[in-house]
Amino acid sequence: MASRQKAKQNFPDFIKIRQWLNSLKRYLIAGFVISASALKRLLRTISNHQNSLLVLLLLFFLNIITFAAIVPATHTFEGNIISQEMSFIYNGQQAKLFLQDIRGIKELENEGKQTLTFTGSFQSETWPELNQLNSLKIQLKDSDSRWIIAPANIQATSEINLNELRLQPNTKVAGLSYDFYRNQLAFSLQPNSKSNLTNNENTLKLYLGEQPIKVIVEGYELLDSKLSNQPDQQTQLEFIVNPNIKEFNLEIAPNTNIYITLAKPPKYESEQWFREKIETKDVKFLDLDRNGKDARDDLKISTIVEGKIRMVGQEQEIKQNQFLMGENPDTPLNIELIRHLQIVPKKGIEARFSGKTKEIQIGLDQDFPVSQIQGSWLDGVLPRDAIIALFSFGAATVANLLSWLFSNASKSASKP
Repeated sequence: MASRQKAKQNFPDFIKIRQWLNSLKRYLIAGFVISASALKRLLRTISNHQNSLLVLLLLFFLNIITFAAIVPATHTFEGNIISQEMSFIYNGQQAKLFLQDIRGIKELENEGKQTLTFTGSFQSETWPELNQLNSLKIQLKDSDSRWIIAPANIQATSEINLNELRLQPNTKVAGLSYDFYRNQLAFSLQPNSKSNLTNNENTLKLYLGEQPIKVIVEGYELLDSKLSNQPDQQTQLEFIVNPNIKEFNLEIAPNTNIYITLAKPPKYESEQWFREKIETKDVKFLDLDRNGKDARDDLKISTIVEGKIRMVGQEQEIKQNQFLMGENPDTPLNIELIRHLQIVPKKGIEARFSGKTKEIQIGLDQDFPVSQIQGSWLDGVLPRDAIIALFSFGAATVANLLSWLFSNASKSASKP
């Protein structure tokens, strides 16, 4: 009796569940019917306006192509420039051979702090006590100090050679130039103030030859000297040494100026002086005209003689005294690799280079460039001729498609 009563109490719950399931079934069937009807109407609409849909898709595609042809993108450029003076920062990770095999040096001058050690027999008219020494260590004290070496016999053929000069990472080579009147190659080695410096110094290797050489030093101090009297450090010290060690290896300190004067003008051998493929940054073809009073009055002067530059199938000629700039007039072009350096007689130093940028600007005034080369995203996919042909086709096609759309819309609107 109790179980029959309990079943009666649970029976109403079962009825409610069955009613809920029946309602859900009706909603699902109704939703399916509505969805099928909507899909059928959509397919019928697409079928009736299939041509219009294809036209809209084609217009959308042409708009994407136009956008890709307008948006700037980074591209590789290459160029060659002859300049009277240039500078760059060596951006490699290891010491890089920069100069080599400069032969027949008439005079080599170095300005800056330096420690020199000569061994051999000495002769000096300004300080005869040096004649008794067989070794001499000289400390050049500050940036105004300098030393010069040259053949003692100016009539003899010079045997002084620069075997190699290696640059340490982050070294700035500034004021690189060649004076054709003096036959003199000049440059400065400076630390890059924007980067952490390496502890290693740039290394210079010289071959002094078999002949006696003349040495001149200014702003010096003699170290470990056995002389009873020191020479007056305010006066220039000059002596001749017949070195018994022909290889002269130096560690060049930062902030050093180097001048290499040759006995005769360079010809084809200058192509071998500079080592190729120098990783660089902050490459400039500029000279700074300072008035010495206010830095705001300093003037940047272009040292470019001539050149050409190419990117995305476009080429621009660079005239004398024009500036070469990157995306912003105040920033130099992003030259990442100097592939070749050489002396061009009666013109200057030629640099062949490459790098990556979005825009190249050229002009006599940095604030008002007159020529630009800019590459879009599409330039990295298609040749320039193909882009021009695609644009011509697209312009004609868009005009015809828009005309067809307006015409078709007018006909559809006029129908009852």
